[in-house]
Amino acid sequence: MTWPGGGQDQQGQGGWGGYPQQQPQQQPQWGEQAPQQQPQQPQYGGFGQGGYGGLGAFGQQPPPNKSKRNKAILFSAIGVVLVAAVVVTVVLLTNSNSPQPQAGPGTTTPAGPTTTTKAIAKPPEPINEAPKNPGWQVVPNLITRLVYEVPPAWKPAAPGETRSASGAPNINTIATLGSYQCGGAGYSRGVTGMITIKPSEGAPGLEAGKVAADFANGYASSFYEFSKDGKTQKPQVKLGQPKPVQRQGFSGVILEATATTAPGEPCMAATGKVLVVAMTNRPENGIVMVVNADTAPVAGQESAPTATDEELNKIADSFRVATE
Repeated sequence: MTWPGGGQDQQGQGGWGGYPQQQPQQQPQWGEQAPQQQPQQPQYGGFGQGGYGGLGAFGQQPPPNKSKRNKAILFSAIGVVLVAAVVVTVVLLTNSNSPQPQAGPGTTTPAGPTTTTKAIAKPPEPINEAPKNPGWQVVPNLITRLVYEVPPAWKPAAPGETRSASGAPNINTIATLGSYQCGGAGYSRGVTGMITIKPSEGAPGLEAGKVAADFANGYASSFYEFSKDGKTQKPQVKLGQPKPVQRQGFSGVILEATATTAPGEPCMAATGKVLVVAMTNRPENGIVMVVNADTAPVAGQESAPTATDEELNKIADSFRVATE
């Protein structure tokens, strides 16, 4: 697979959407966020297909659009200044129209004590979840309180790090497998991550099978595309059927997509797989996990570790709400 953004090892933001944010929910259940200081939850559409109208960037806040972000900061600052100016004006007008008491000879008016308060955000509680697969690593999201497990060869990323594919929304709480350099670009043999979602305003409620198919097709297409002679070469993607899954009393689906890379890119695997777990326990919100790995060798990169089908299925099966 290519690294997000078309082959480079980077943290890009693609173009499946990018919609207004949703406030965090109250309980850290499936498809909800714990009441912590957390980037808010973007909205979800559907890859330009009918029924949703455009997929958003989910989970960790997308890399900020600098112009919009700077404008927001500027407008906030202007608002503070304007409020302060109004307060000062009112005080001055009030003082100018009110008789001012005169202090008597030899008297002083002591100033009262000054106190200030500063709100301090409570840090998320740690997660001490033990792996269900012996020797595996638990990859936690401290905000949503969701976890999954990866084999020892996988490398969990630093907290807050995200990945996107070409034109794809960011996934957070990621782990990567078998990074390597080829042709001056960075590649990976696999990546996992999760995204919290909600439907776009005015769109139908979330349906797990549709969400899983959208994500599986979108990520498989993005991870195994490349550019040659100025043209984007898309892989052939085959979608399986969604299968029902249960997680701690909540229902969802798992869906598998296989990708066959177009000829002409020696740095990429010829085939790959994407598993998507979509949990939409209520129509207004849900959560998605993406599990990806190459299923064919890359010439000259035989030493890069790879994942078996059994390992990929176990990673997907380990996705759950933390209990510790």
